[in-house]
Amino acid sequence: MKITLTPVDVDAQVITEACDPQLQERPTLLAEVQNRLEKLANDLTVADDDELFMAAAQRLLDTRQWSAFKVMIKRRQSDEDHYEEVDDKFVQSGGSGAEKAQAMVLPLLLVPKMVLQRAKLPDAPYLVMFDEFADKLDPETAKSFAKTIARFGFNFIATMPSGAQNKILADGVDNIAYDVIAPAKQDDGRFHENVVRPALSWGDVQ
Repeated sequence: MKITLTPVDVDAQVITEACDPQLQERPTLLAEVQNRLEKLANDLTVADDDELFMAAAQRLLDTRQWSAFKVMIKRRQSDEDHYEEVDDKFVQSGGSGAEKAQAMVLPLLLVPKMVLQRAKLPDAPYLVMFDEFADKLDPETAKSFAKTIARFGFNFIATMPSGAQNKILADGVDNIAYDVIAPAKQDDGRFHENVVRPALSWGDVQ
């Protein structure tokens, strides 16, 4: 797996300078910003309309749109240097459950992983939560999904319909499953706590 930032409508040097926090000067980036500001200032079509001006400013100066964030992974049977971009086409194409799981979950995990790597405390919680986990995934893909999350070093909390836990029973990841039962009393205008009870556990967990 590798991550790339591909320039969209700017020179690659602009992205390189923007991503390097050690640089004291960024001449290419500065020139790009100045050029866009001048273009905005000289655009007579938006001069008398505040909404059009703000829309044009966002289009020109939103640096998030200057590059495309791409996740590239290599299929098991591919050549050493052959990587494919993780996009809708990749996810919908044929492949193993592990490849599909990586394609779906990697972009979700990369951002919190990068943020947590900058944490200064050694006990920063590597914890993520997935609602309706593996709801529409086959068991093989669901197991690969869970393994990928574990390999990233995350603990994760997952909610899923009752009885769906069997999808990840053989994922090789230590787990505890709980049943969440709605309170018997309802519709009386009061808040009643759900009942949470252990359903099953597997692996080295207590």
